[in-house]
Amino acid sequence: MKKDTLHLLGKFSKMHGYTGILVLICENEMDDALEQLPELFVSVDGLLVPFPVEKFTLVGDSAAHVKLEFVNTREEAAELVLCEAYADVVPLPTEAGLEQWTGFTVHDMLHGRIGVIAQIENFNGNIVLQVTDGDKETLLSFHPEIVTDIDKTCKILYINAPEGNF
Repeated sequence: MKKDTLHLLGKFSKMHGYTGILVLICENEMDDALEQLPELFVSVDGLLVPFPVEKFTLVGDSAAHVKLEFVNTREEAAELVLCEAYADVVPLPTEAGLEQWTGFTVHDMLHGRIGVIAQIENFNGNIVLQVTDGDKETLLSFHPEIVTDIDKTCKILYINAPEGNF
């Protein structure tokens, strides 16, 4: 795996207890779906090392307790403190954190640039992005599965929208 194909979740800040559990401080708010991660890639001495995840428990909005397979002691966990953790899924913010995407440009895999997110609405659990491009307005029903990548530096949300949206 290469870093450019993975998404940075955050960094292990310290150990938690004596059984190899690590505290992961994340770059953004985390979605509950991250609790189902099968594996994390940990940057150790510049190399990405895959670790199966035994348990991933969210602690607040941007931290988690992580138990990795093969890391069973405080000493083994100490070797991973300050290492970055990556995942091969796009970490999406929680529903409460979606407003941070206002102003992001939306790019679809098939249609290219769609426009800029002007507003985000929640209609009884159905999240809708209002995307504008000049005088044109597109309403896009948001599902985490359509997101292929997020470039926070350039403020671009990459999607693969289902057919018939545009």
